[in-house]
Amino acid sequence: MVKFAHLADCHLGGWKIPEMSHLNSKTFEVTIDSCINQKVDFVLIAGDFFDTAMPPIDVLKIAATKLRQLKEHNIPCYLIPGSHDYSASGKTFLDVLHNAGLCINVGSKDELEVHDEENVLVAGIAGLKTQRDQEIIRKIKTPSLEQYKDKLKVIMLHTTIDENSGGGLIESLDTDDMPAGFDYYAMGHIHQPFNQKINGKLIVFPGPLFPNNFSEVEELGSGGFVIATYKNGKISVERQEIKLKDTLLIEADASGQTPEMVTSYILGLIKRENIDGKIVLLRVSGTLSKGKTSDIDFTLIGQEAEKLGRYVLLKNISSLESHEYKVKVKVRSDNVEEIEKEIMEEQKVVENEFGDIFQSLVKCLDLEKYEGETATTFENRVLDEAYKYVDLDALK
Repeated sequence: MVKFAHLADCHLGGWKIPEMSHLNSKTFEVTIDSCINQKVDFVLIAGDFFDTAMPPIDVLKIAATKLRQLKEHNIPCYLIPGSHDYSASGKTFLDVLHNAGLCINVGSKDELEVHDEENVLVAGIAGLKTQRDQEIIRKIKTPSLEQYKDKLKVIMLHTTIDENSGGGLIESLDTDDMPAGFDYYAMGHIHQPFNQKINGKLIVFPGPLFPNNFSEVEELGSGGFVIATYKNGKISVERQEIKLKDTLLIEADASGQTPEMVTSYILGLIKRENIDGKIVLLRVSGTLSKGKTSDIDFTLIGQEAEKLGRYVLLKNISSLESHEYKVKVKVRSDNVEEIEKEIMEEQKVVENEFGDIFQSLVKCLDLEKYEGETATTFENRVLDEAYKYVDLDALK
């Protein structure tokens, strides 16, 4: 029997809010402790171990400490770079950890390399930005695996597949284009747990080890990883949730109210709930009757929540508007896309070949920055969308 852990999208160092950053790191520590206690044979990290190729020193210390503990218990850790770990310069701290013997980077970029261990064969393809890894996956040469038929064969990929693409908003990969012959496809990149056998390929996304932004905290509540067991030629998969704090969503409709009224209303909502020790998600929406959205006293709200013992207060005001400060524009259409087209026609950009590209890039600017999302992560999301429509490197 072979037992292994499958992690992905840890994004260590991704949160800029101290309390959430601490929880992110703590979740990783608890996960590694769990892997040791469950006596797994090895650990897989399928990309985005860090949120950036050059993470903060304190994050590196935590990562190195826990990887060293795995090594002390003779538990190998295999990983591949993800779209966040990737660096165009080739410089990444994953290589530092690899060279220090704390993990094994199996992320191939040209020809697939297989790491032949006692009971398992491990391979991987490095994740890159802007879905370029998909081009590599389609073209990469896979060596014959016939000689390893008695071993568990695992491959790690950090990409999107059609069946778990989030509604088709992101370019995805057909599973038929993935290297064949492996028993377990350890996936990363999409922050949605997924476990399905497709055309004979067992494809598993464990989801993020810890939620990365307001929306993910709201949707997932917590993160987790997978423990897989290989016995008698069959693989069983169990997702294990790591929940260190409870979450509580508080929604406030500010429609037709003044900032002072909204402040009082939210304070009342907070006092009626038991928020002690919880991650409080505050979502405020609607259009104020007068005043600016910045006039709502979120400082006072935060102070009151702290008195009541909240662990952290996260707010989302992306749907909050001010009636007085709405920009009034005279246009002939009431459809957003038609309005954009009218403006582009005036600027003489629709008639040339750049018109379609321009309209697509405008849509990319509709993306909103998540609460707690770093500027780098947000920029990467916008660029990921932009690269789908135009080769930006070719324009440099």
